[in-house]
Amino acid sequence: MNNFSHQGKDHKWGVLGVVVLGSFMAILDNNIVNVALPKMMANFGATVDQIEWVVTGYMISFAISMPTTSWLKDIIGLKKLFIFSLVFFCLGSALCGLAWDKDSLIGFRVLQALGGGAMMPSGLTLVSEAFPPQERGMAMGTWSIGAMVAPAIGPFLGGYLVDEVSWRSIFYINLPVGAATILMALWILPAIRPADPSRRLDLAGFISFSAFLAFFLIALAQGQREGWDSDYIIACFTLSILGLVAFVASAFRVKDPIIDLHLFANHNFLMANIINFVRAVAIFGSMFMLPLFLQNVLDYKALDTGIILAPTAISVAIVSPFSGMISDRIGPRIPLFCGTVLVALSLYMYKDLSLDSDYWFLFWPQVIRGAGMGLLNAPLMSAALNAVRREQTSVASSLLTVNMQVGGAFGVALLGATLERRQFFHYTHFLEHINNASTPIVAQAQSAMEALLARAGHAPADLVAKGKTLLALWVQKQAAVGAFEDAFVLAGLLITVGFVPALLIRNRHAAKGPGSQVIAE
Repeated sequence: MNNFSHQGKDHKWGVLGVVVLGSFMAILDNNIVNVALPKMMANFGATVDQIEWVVTGYMISFAISMPTTSWLKDIIGLKKLFIFSLVFFCLGSALCGLAWDKDSLIGFRVLQALGGGAMMPSGLTLVSEAFPPQERGMAMGTWSIGAMVAPAIGPFLGGYLVDEVSWRSIFYINLPVGAATILMALWILPAIRPADPSRRLDLAGFISFSAFLAFFLIALAQGQREGWDSDYIIACFTLSILGLVAFVASAFRVKDPIIDLHLFANHNFLMANIINFVRAVAIFGSMFMLPLFLQNVLDYKALDTGIILAPTAISVAIVSPFSGMISDRIGPRIPLFCGTVLVALSLYMYKDLSLDSDYWFLFWPQVIRGAGMGLLNAPLMSAALNAVRREQTSVASSLLTVNMQVGGAFGVALLGATLERRQFFHYTHFLEHINNASTPIVAQAQSAMEALLARAGHAPADLVAKGKTLLALWVQKQAAVGAFEDAFVLAGLLITVGFVPALLIRNRHAAKGPGSQVIAE
């Protein structure tokens, strides 16, 4: 039973505010932890392999909890589900801040992610229920401000808290925001009665889908370090495929599958999910690469990196609400196509990165990428959710968020592997020239290094040896720059896959009606 019909008209913006706050916290915590990992390692005496599970465990738990939201919504109701998700997330945050060793931290991160993962699709369902189809673009545009700004400011906020306060503060900061969000949710969200309290959980589907996601994400997260052809990673991919096969087989045999695969027979929903996946691959992959370039190649601090990344967040915040209104008026096709073009262009602009790249060179591609992301988010969400019946919105929103999570993990893994391979390629290429000392450019570079050392006051006898060392370091940096250039171009090419489904999206408008949505061109 939907009780938004009366209360939602008066409280729809309040509902949206509550969901934005909750989603912002969940997404922010998904990436803010990365800058704190070195401090955690030092605090607990953990190795890289061990501390990575702080991120990997959260990512897996976050993804696995999403498909259960449709079943939980029918059992306990949407309002209770969203509030319980907030409580779990805040409880997990508090316990993470109190963690006494690496194992307790990993366990509490899993608990935190259970709340965060359920919060995302249940929040999207709340927004979808509160706003009529013809206003969902605008609502999703506002929601996407928090969803897309969070990853952009994560390195900045995390860097500041870790450097100036403590790594534990990145978890404690969730508590006041979470408490305020819970109180707002209790007051604002209308009571929505459970749709089907007797609905049984598709246990076989849940276990098989969880196995698919867990082993797939583990392989993506650890493949670069373990080796993509190692027995461990091959075993993870094999178990993931078996889990997927078992899930698909069971999904068509049960009355209420945990995920209704028939949704993908819906044209707009399928096209939206293809765009969603390639968007996540390119955007989350680029969000992973740019901080690495700034900190590892240009030697920026975490706080300075966050300041440089700010234009993307600001651009997203400005464009997103307008893209939603445009989508509501003319349909999603044009903003989706323009958004994918802008994101692809912004990534291609980084093909000319160098050790001398200044703020303004980095600034404009971020502004363009933020505008593209802003144009993509709201039309994508509204097109997908408007394409399904009201009772399917919870499953649809879960699939969208799972798709985005898997796409993001795939993008980070793919572009991370590209960085390593292309850096080796460029380094080998440079070495071929350096080993030939008679090459004019090598002689000029060696002379420049020696002159630089001489101006720094080094003894003449040391100039040649130190000049060669400095030249070798310069070669390493140049190889890294070349690798980042190639990876950004690849990310730009990947999102061009979204051009075709963006053009194939149908500009549908939902007719008013109390039941399922009637869609027409």
